[in-house]
Amino acid sequence: MSLIANKLAISFIMKAVVIFFIWMILYYGYILPNGYFNPILTKALLGSTVGVLKAIGYDSYNVQNVIYVDGKSSVLVADVCNGLELMVLYVAFFICFPGPIKHKLIFIPVGLIVLFLINVVREVLLVLNYNYFQKTFEFNHKYTYVFFVYAAVFLIWRYWLNNYSIIGKQISSKG
Repeated sequence: MSLIANKLAISFIMKAVVIFFIWMILYYGYILPNGYFNPILTKALLGSTVGVLKAIGYDSYNVQNVIYVDGKSSVLVADVCNGLELMVLYVAFFICFPGPIKHKLIFIPVGLIVLFLINVVREVLLVLNYNYFQKTFEFNHKYTYVFFVYAAVFLIWRYWLNNYSIIGKQISSKG
């Protein structure tokens, strides 16, 4: 590994550790006790999920954090399901990796919207999974849909790394 690669790796790790501690302090010291931001994101996810279900022909609504389809409860959308932590991880990656700020300012908000929409699709699929294939619900909730959400994040990161980051450009110019 070259000296430049070592410096970049150390810089990435140091930034990641600092961001991790800042996030923990903010989340457990302010966001969670305040109880403000998580419910807003969860309500947006609930409303969007119900909207998509209605758009594809299901009689759906939510009462608090539970989604109902045809009058039957289907899925509870807890605050931990709203994607906030994944969104923070996504943004932290861009902060930690060197690259042009103008590209980061595009990829961060667009990516956050994409992640939210992917989470809406995930919730819609979970509702349908629960209603039609209850035996597979737990497995799909815990593994399948999580895999696809993280795969999408990885693909966005990879695209940005290969096309816009300083590291990606250095690696591609050597290859």
